[in-house]
Amino acid sequence: MARAAISLAAATACLIPATPAWASVAPLSQAAPGGHNPAGDNGTVKIDGQEFEDKVDNQPHVTCDFELEFFNFDTNQAADITLTAQPPSGKDKVVWSVKNRIISTDPASGAENDHDEVIKLSAKDLDLASLTAHPKHGYHLKLDVDLVDGKSSDAKHKVFWLAPCETPGTPTTTPTGGETTPGESTPATPGGDGGGDGGGSLPITGVAATSIALGGLALIGGGILLVLRRRRDNITFTS
Repeated sequence: MARAAISLAAATACLIPATPAWASVAPLSQAAPGGHNPAGDNGTVKIDGQEFEDKVDNQPHVTCDFELEFFNFDTNQAADITLTAQPPSGKDKVVWSVKNRIISTDPASGAENDHDEVIKLSAKDLDLASLTAHPKHGYHLKLDVDLVDGKSSDAKHKVFWLAPCETPGTPTTTPTGGETTPGESTPATPGGDGGGDGGGSLPITGVAATSIALGGLALIGGGILLVLRRRRDNITFTS
């Protein structure tokens, strides 16, 4: 009797349709609210220089203007982003940073197909005053991206070289050939041509001055003698 009952139960169990394996898995929308956000910190960070392109490639040498590009991060993922000097340019000096910056507003969908946030920067935006620039490559910097509430303690890193921005020079022109800028005069130079008062002649000194003085005295003396002679000629004698 017992054996008959066991056989009947086994036969009944065989008649129950098998439940598909996928039926026991929660829908994707329940497993990852807001879309397909796979487990782990799956995003990618890249450095992009001019000419800027929206693809996953890294450029370790950029000039003046550059971009921090984020790919394949989860919805509303935030990060603390820091740029720090690296030897030989400097050590552990923060040249730029931002806290709790949203780097993605949509679900992760694969790096190539999920271009998230882009942060445009210039060498002029960074505190590079105390750093030492390499004569060819510029400044050696490190990018650290620490995810806020990330699923792991590992940060995203990139090391790159940044050439400084060119500063346009201000040419200076020195007038030549005696030319001066309108509205300006040429200052007199003591002892040189064009210096002193009286239209640019040199002051008379030394032997020349003595000769002129003696000549003047002679003329005065001659004039006095001429006056006395005329007076003498005009005297009339009577007896």
